[in-house]
Amino acid sequence: MESIGIGIIGLGTVGSGVVEILRTRTASLSRAAGVKLELVQVAARLPEETAPFAAMGISVTNDAMELVANPAVRIVVEVAGGYDIPMPWYRKALSMGKPVITANKALLAKHGAELFPLAAANATEIRFEASVGGAIPVIRALRDAFSGSEASSLACIINGTTNFILSRMTSEGMDYADALKEAQTLGYAEADPTFDVEGYDAAHKVAILASLCAGKRVDFNDMHVEGISSITIADIEAAEELGCCIRLLGQVDLDGERVDARVHPCLVPHEHPLASVQGAYNAVFIDGTTAGQSLLYGKGAGRLPTASAVCADIADAARQILSGLKPLDLSWFGNGNATLRPLSESQGRYYLRLAVLDRPGVLGRIATILGEEGVSVAEMIQHEADEAGKCAMILHTHTASEAAVQRALGRIDALPDSAGSSVLLRFYDRGLDE
Repeated sequence: MESIGIGIIGLGTVGSGVVEILRTRTASLSRAAGVKLELVQVAARLPEETAPFAAMGISVTNDAMELVANPAVRIVVEVAGGYDIPMPWYRKALSMGKPVITANKALLAKHGAELFPLAAANATEIRFEASVGGAIPVIRALRDAFSGSEASSLACIINGTTNFILSRMTSEGMDYADALKEAQTLGYAEADPTFDVEGYDAAHKVAILASLCAGKRVDFNDMHVEGISSITIADIEAAEELGCCIRLLGQVDLDGERVDARVHPCLVPHEHPLASVQGAYNAVFIDGTTAGQSLLYGKGAGRLPTASAVCADIADAARQILSGLKPLDLSWFGNGNATLRPLSESQGRYYLRLAVLDRPGVLGRIATILGEEGVSVAEMIQHEADEAGKCAMILHTHTASEAAVQRALGRIDALPDSAGSSVLLRFYDRGLDE
């Protein structure tokens, strides 16, 4: 039986998981690929990283370019990570016509405009299922399953760290700092959690999903991105009073020739499917023009879930090599960036938490500003003032424009009655009435 050699660059959490699956499930993966898959070589920067694999009898190298150039390696797997360091490996592998399998969403979000056209020019491909959503087959769904039903919009919980923190704040009444500390203790958050909690990780993933939906490259630098570090237990409790939970959502909507792509916290009604996604799990809620609504749910990270997505891509790439069929062409990634719709043009319902001094007439002044800006209030909750005379005023609006709400908040924060910056959160209830 013909065999296809695999080379793996990066032997950390995911890379070691890929090695384990390739060694323990070789027969089933080979059946799926229609050809024998053989682990030929692994690479990592330091000898102490490769030593355990050499002890298993696997060929090792500390030079990733040596692995890429190895004629016995026909599929290159890159799970080392990083924006720029892996680029020479990709260029070399793709120029040699070798498919690259990756979990590196950051590199693709930054350099996809160069790499996807290079792959197409050399009749090969980059497969990246593991880059978004771990074991959830969302890339496959958007590339294949929804080819007959344009994915016109989606919303996703795509970062396990933030979802774990918000879930613990909701279920246990923990404040943000304590929930973050627990996430770090359990290994769900890094020692420096900025990349996750400020929304950057989610933005990279949403940019990839938005690009696949639109058929044009969406640059994550152009997206509106907010994290969860400003969310307080007061917001969690107020959301519960409104029948909602708070989730960090990535959203994509196609608007004619423009794309609305963003990441920010949202109030999600309890009856929405995304509200049930707890802990470190991920989910993608897709609305197709003819297929209707679908929810993809599962483990979005972790050693074996992510490695399993990598191995599925390996099998697909091997099957493509065996068949000789033309790989999927994503060269449009290099044809310029999609035009993003400004957030200011969006409309929706809003949650506003205003910090004000408990003075006569303050409610009237706030109501006047909102009315002048065309923002209608659906509900108001005001808590007792503290010892310093400060109180939180929670407002829930009817549908309004983002621009109008932002103008109103700017004026409210400038009032002499203001006791701090206001907090704005957006509702996400799309799909509940369809």
